[in-house]
Amino acid sequence: MSDKIKVAVYLDPELNDFLEKNKGEELKKSQYIRTILRKEMRIKQRKAKPNISVPMDVFGFNTITPDLIPDDLKEYADLLVEWWPIRKQKGGVCSTKVANRLFDTLRSFPSQDRKEALEKAITGGWKDIFPLKKGYKPEEPKNNHPAARVFTARGGFEL
Repeated sequence: MSDKIKVAVYLDPELNDFLEKNKGEELKKSQYIRTILRKEMRIKQRKAKPNISVPMDVFGFNTITPDLIPDDLKEYADLLVEWWPIRKQKGGVCSTKVANRLFDTLRSFPSQDRKEALEKAITGGWKDIFPLKKGYKPEEPKNNHPAARVFTARGGFEL
């Protein structure tokens, strides 16, 4: 014999009508009742599972506080706090792992360049910080001095 238990159920006429309308043609009343019971059982089991709390990542929020900045970078805390929401808004990943990588990147810059790199990231709306480009040539000033004129047969004196 099977392990199933037979149960007799008496239904009020409105419950019987509901059962007939909702069970569908392919199911018997007993099959439909078992389906309802299994569904309820699954709901109860899901609710009974203990919630495993995942520790929150303090760098995962839109904003950070100055106390999260490492001691050696405290002088840039205001800039980092100002830049963090920009980074988040631009789609940058905000997590402790990424924050530590950014702190290491900032440490790799010469100390005199760190502030300017953060300011450029803020004003440019960047989601990352970049080293300053120092190898550019300034544009040569235009020489308008009269002695700089060149004489040509066709045009005379020209600049």
